[in-house]
Amino acid sequence: MKKKSGFRGWVPPIWAKKCFRIMRLTMLFFILGLMQVSASLYSQNTKFNLDLHNTRVVDVLEAIESQSEFRFAYSAEYIDMNRKVDMKVNEKSIEQTLSVLFSGTNVKYSINDRHIMLFLDGLSNVHTQQQKAVTGKVSDSAGNSLPGVSVAVKGKATGTITDVDGNYKLANVPENATLQFSFVGMKSQDISVTGKTTINVTLVEESVGIDEVVAIGYGTVKKSNLTSSISKVTNEAIKERPITLLSEAFQGQLSGVRSQATNGGVPGEELTIRIRGLNTINGDSSPLYVIDGVPRDNMSDINPADISSVQILKDASATAIYGSRGANGVVLIDTKKGTGKPSISFDAYYGWQTKEKTLKLMSGPEWISYNMYSRNLSYLRAGGSMSNPMSSRAAAYQIPSFWATTTDFTDWQNAVLQTAPMQNYQLSASSKGDIGNLYFSAGYMDQDGIILNTFYKRMNARLNGSMNVNDKMRLGINMSMAQSDKDARSTTLNGGKESPIHHALMITPLMKLTEGTRDWGTPSSNDVGSTYPNPVEQLKYTTDDTKYLRAMVSLYGEYDIIKGMTFKTQYSYNYDGYTYEFYQPGNVTYNNGYVTMGNSSANTKADWVIQNTLTYDKSFDSHHLNLMAGQSAEKLKYYEINATATGWPYESIETLNMATTPTLATTKRTTYANASFFGRLSYDFKEKYLFTASARYDGSSRFGSNQKWGLFPSFSAGWKINEESFLKMVDWISLLKLRASWGKSGNDRIGDYSYMALLSSYNASWGNSLVSGVAASNIANNDLQWESTKSMNFGLDFSAFKNRIQLNVDYYVNTTDNLLFSAPIPFTTGFSSYTTNVGKIRNKGIELDITSRNIASGPFKWETNLNLSRNTNEVLELGTSNYFTQSSYDAMFITKVGGPISQFYCYRTDGFLLPSDFDSNHKALVPIFSGQEEGNYKYVDQNGDKVLNSNDLVPYGNNLPDVIYGITNRFSWKSLELSILIQGQIGGDVLYLGQRHNDSGSAGRTIFSRWLRAYKPDYEKLYGTGENPVPTAYNTEHNIDTSWDGKTPNPFGTNNNNCDRRIYDATYMRIKNITLSYTLPKNILRTKLLSSVKFYASLDNVKTFTNYPGFTPETSSFGNGGTMLGVDYSTYPLSRKCTLGVNIVF
Repeated sequence: MKKKSGFRGWVPPIWAKKCFRIMRLTMLFFILGLMQVSASLYSQNTKFNLDLHNTRVVDVLEAIESQSEFRFAYSAEYIDMNRKVDMKVNEKSIEQTLSVLFSGTNVKYSINDRHIMLFLDGLSNVHTQQQKAVTGKVSDSAGNSLPGVSVAVKGKATGTITDVDGNYKLANVPENATLQFSFVGMKSQDISVTGKTTINVTLVEESVGIDEVVAIGYGTVKKSNLTSSISKVTNEAIKERPITLLSEAFQGQLSGVRSQATNGGVPGEELTIRIRGLNTINGDSSPLYVIDGVPRDNMSDINPADISSVQILKDASATAIYGSRGANGVVLIDTKKGTGKPSISFDAYYGWQTKEKTLKLMSGPEWISYNMYSRNLSYLRAGGSMSNPMSSRAAAYQIPSFWATTTDFTDWQNAVLQTAPMQNYQLSASSKGDIGNLYFSAGYMDQDGIILNTFYKRMNARLNGSMNVNDKMRLGINMSMAQSDKDARSTTLNGGKESPIHHALMITPLMKLTEGTRDWGTPSSNDVGSTYPNPVEQLKYTTDDTKYLRAMVSLYGEYDIIKGMTFKTQYSYNYDGYTYEFYQPGNVTYNNGYVTMGNSSANTKADWVIQNTLTYDKSFDSHHLNLMAGQSAEKLKYYEINATATGWPYESIETLNMATTPTLATTKRTTYANASFFGRLSYDFKEKYLFTASARYDGSSRFGSNQKWGLFPSFSAGWKINEESFLKMVDWISLLKLRASWGKSGNDRIGDYSYMALLSSYNASWGNSLVSGVAASNIANNDLQWESTKSMNFGLDFSAFKNRIQLNVDYYVNTTDNLLFSAPIPFTTGFSSYTTNVGKIRNKGIELDITSRNIASGPFKWETNLNLSRNTNEVLELGTSNYFTQSSYDAMFITKVGGPISQFYCYRTDGFLLPSDFDSNHKALVPIFSGQEEGNYKYVDQNGDKVLNSNDLVPYGNNLPDVIYGITNRFSWKSLELSILIQGQIGGDVLYLGQRHNDSGSAGRTIFSRWLRAYKPDYEKLYGTGENPVPTAYNTEHNIDTSWDGKTPNPFGTNNNNCDRRIYDATYMRIKNITLSYTLPKNILRTKLLSSVKFYASLDNVKTFTNYPGFTPETSSFGNGGTMLGVDYSTYPLSRKCTLGVNIVF
């Protein structure tokens, strides 16, 4: 048996050496940095960067605490913590920051290490009455100790901060004094000390604020001031689940975002992300990914443990700042930075994966019963009689004698599946201090697939750091490396057709595990039924291996030119190296005469990006203005080599040089360049009236000389109605805001040279000789331009009862024109079509997000998040054509003006052909296909011409869902936390193309068990008394029911595959994840070495409720293009995962 490889194979040696040298050096710098940070004088050197407008003093203090280790103590009775201020400081010390905050007031402060006491100037701190000492401990509702809680004597300038264990001690407290306990994010408590010397307090959380900062393109904005449509993947969605891929965190978490496992459960396969439907037909519908400010085409192999935040820009007012690449939405990903005092975190989990579902195929005895019936009936139809001896039959009609007694069956579906382990280990270190911040992480993930010998392995390393050069200048670096290895063992080749799982689902149960190869031999189909190459052996000896090496370095610098004006420059270099190897020895190949096959390919992609921005932020009186101008340039170089061969004399050596027949060798080089100028203006008046405008001017090498540059503008506005005087008295409304926006963005992912006339090789006659040459393979189009999407969005943001209920509603209309399309042209040109911009598509929909803190106080808490999205897609124009069709195997699709993209194109059925549909001579009284008979499907004659043919094909269903949704409930009780995620969709359809083989009634194969109960005519009426082909005795012995179920047609005669009967409703509801965690209380740890210890258990893909008979209704075997969606041709099954893990912070 061939062993699974780890990270074997090609890794560019220069890059490998450079990457590991860089990682060693940066780890050394990291350790030295930690030492320097720890040794610094904290209060003197910690610097702050704040840009807050119309913000409460208590929120400013929270921002200071979030950026540092400082903790505040104060009495809210004497200090107005709800006073609103504007704060703009850059690289200021704590003293300078507090001087700005309390300028013009009589609030003073004293600093003792990291503890800061706020008090009123002149307030007496001396009391003549009897005083005493008070001690105690402060905990949260879960029983965990709370360090850094402010404990102040109300009305006095004395107080303290709780220590790391939540303990405090105050001396000289007046007998009748009141202690005030306060902590950012918690409700303050006032407790009288009369008659007490020990006071233990439990603080409860306040409601979640709406003033969090969210990322937008090239900047940030307070969430309550947002005028565009942006969704955020919560930190809990990433941290609380042991996910292997970042895209898994998208499912059920975001309105307007469809996240599909289109290839099923293939290990390491990223989910397909679509934002607000499909905006293109022939282009790429994937969103743009921006990782730490750098645009990328994907987020593959990124380590989820390194992610700080993920935000989705959905409408054009948000995406227009990315111009020609923003039409399909933008995913902003920020990785972690160093925070707080030096800490080390270790996270590990181990888990098991099992099949989430198996198909309802025939068991061994059921297969025997069905094939006895099928051979008997075939013999009767050939003119035989059930009374004739078995030996008189032709070999194909004979029933081997051992069938009636055998119990030696192979369950091939379960034979290729396994319980598969998975494990993940993450180590990270973090620190922030006066010189800057540092974050380092390393991770290893190893996941076996539930199909034998499939796997995915990944190693990650990351270093993010920044340095404060002085009060005005900051420098930073982000570096990451990922190396992955994935082997799918040919389970995804050809869309699943002829793959091992495809064969395992239809191979006869009478073939043994030790049969079905060239060397072992294959039994006769007359004896055992349909045979295929042994799928277990195929999975054992086939190589289908993909390796990636990804490296990224990003350098940036920021300089504060004047107060409020900052210049930032960033340079990044990205490298992706890819190798692919396929090898299948002749011993297990299919239908090619046992000839060994192999191919290999490799490509490299290297690109650099330079971005410069200048930002100016200014507040004056009640006005606030933010201006941003920028420039970017990018260049990408791509190289690819492919080689294919057949025939290996020594099948144990897989390299292509050992092949006897090279069949292909090609190389490819492409270059892509992009240049841009962009800017944005944001203005608000009293944070009540909000306005934003942006524009980007893009130039791309992918378009014709007449259309290389394009302008992408956007406008948006917001009105906070709750800030109006007529709603000031309605104090239960925290936010009521209306939003409206319009914008334009583009899609340039159409290939690098679509506008050019490309050359191809052709043969020509020259005299009496055949010679090779080159000629244009298409017509150039210098007017070819990007597809552009114009978007209108109207939104409502509502928050009430101190933010315990938050509601966001969006309605949008996106219209995409200039669709790339192959338009037909006269053959006199020498070509049949050329690529141009002619089509138009519209997507419109509504999105709803609701967050409710159902129980927010006490030891038990409960929070619910619900998101719903509905999108409708309509093709508006297709140039001079009204529709076009495509087909693959016997599946057909149509994209037609007035309908959605990629409808199924098939015959409709109307029940079954019954005896009443035939006359006494068995002549049909209704239109039928040639060869149809009683019990077959009855097809609808759409045009009424009494003939069934291609003119009766009609659009029917499509893969786009009516509604997608997700519901998350989070419960906590003290140190226990439980989260439950349910997600799914309503509507949409999926075409089960595997029906051609295992759900069409074919004899010999293993098929769905429903065919046992197929329609059966009155055979004795047709063939005479006693001529019943059903093996009644065998069925009785094995308790097999063969009566008609009212759903399954007669397998004999003609049932056209391309009909609505193999198109299924893709509605499903899935219990996606259940995670239970327990955090050890700090009083149990009893050590300063450990900061926290958390244990967790998680179940993923717990249960799917659906009527779809295949493995998963999310599938799309023909890829993620726009014109043949929703096909299932033996998709890799989903896995149910169970993991146990621990997270330790030192």
